[in-house]
Amino acid sequence: MNKQPGIYSDIGKNARDLLYGEYIRQSPIHNRASLLDCGLYFKCQVNDIVPGLSTLVKLCVPDQRSNKVEVQYMNNYFGVAAGISLEKSPLLSLSGVTGIGFFSIGTEICFDTATKTLAECAGGLSFDTDILSASLTLSDNADTLRAHCYRPILPLTSTGVAAELTHRFVSNQTTLALGAQHCLFPFMLIKARVTSDGRLGALVQNNIFSALSLSIGADLNAMDAANTAKLGLTLAFKP
Repeated sequence: MNKQPGIYSDIGKNARDLLYGEYIRQSPIHNRASLLDCGLYFKCQVNDIVPGLSTLVKLCVPDQRSNKVEVQYMNNYFGVAAGISLEKSPLLSLSGVTGIGFFSIGTEICFDTATKTLAECAGGLSFDTDILSASLTLSDNADTLRAHCYRPILPLTSTGVAAELTHRFVSNQTTLALGAQHCLFPFMLIKARVTSDGRLGALVQNNIFSALSLSIGADLNAMDAANTAKLGLTLAFKP
């Protein structure tokens, strides 16, 4: 088990990856006129430029808000990251995490260069062991409180379950998401999730090569009167 605290985005990462990894790009909730969403995702990370220092580039089409360049530094006691989004009016982000053993705590701030205002201020803490990962985060400028939990069951087949409880203070809305994943074959990962507001999702991810994967996902809002299923296709390259 890695005892380093990592960086801020690692807080709750196991649960988020199971519940939303690939889904977010494939669920076309932003485009209700289309049955099929397609996307291309590219990620490149160069590690240990000097000990502990790495750079990360993420590109996503058509979701350009996810395009980002980031510099990270990590050691056994803390991790910091500074990044900039690749937009016309970029966001600048700075985050830091400190911890030891199974506990870590951190914060992140984002600055909007267009409005010259603080766009985001978030904080969180996590507890990570070999049998359970749990985290609590406060984001969206203290409007959204999220609790994550991830439980690995069979690590050899990436089998695990996850839960996320989200409460939004302004709207006084609480949502629960549950999900599970399992490698049916060494090259094929299957995910499924359900939320208390009626959203159902499923994903099949095929690793074509070690750095290239093709994912096919489906999303259905059972509370929608139209009750139309949406499909998504994503090609991801992570050298």
